Amino acid sequence: MTSWGSKIGWLFAEHHRRLEALVRKSVRNQETAADIVQDVFVRALAAGPRATAEDDRNVLYAAARNAAIEHHRRESRRAELISSVLPEQMPVSTPSAEAGLEAREALSALDEALAALSPRCRDIFLMRRVDGLSNKDIARLQGISVNSVEKHIARALRHCQASLATHIRQES
Repeated sequence: MTSWGSKIGWLFAEHHRRLEALVRKSVRNQETAADIVQDVFVRALAAGPRATAEDDRNVLYAAARNAAIEHHRRESRRAELISSVLPEQMPVSTPSAEAGLEAREALSALDEALAALSPRCRDIFLMRRVDGLSNKDIARLQGISVNSVEKHIARALRHCQASLATHIRQES
């Protein structure tokens, strides 16, 4: 009998290309698909074997499909986050190359603004805006009051909006 790690290695060799192709059709990016599939195998290794080899294979394919769906949800939430903190004078999407560059620069400025927040404030903000957790769930996970969660979110939102407004003024 082989170890679970060896079996995962065999499953990876046998199925990772097909899983990547499946995920790539959904996410339309090779690197993202490879990352998602790698995460699926890491989680499978941590979870342990199923009753049969067929179950192992089925779980991998289901996990890859679910991970691709979750990727889309996360990206959708990220787009909502960006549009919620961008000042109104900046168009969120226009077809020109210049607008695409401006959007990438704004996203970079948003990433910098988030990085400047305290780790707890940033984590709480991302749990709410990207992961979609409720304030009550965040409070429970962080061991703080709902009121504190609301204050962290408000602080992060004000900071991001101010940073993006400064970024836009510098660009004009």
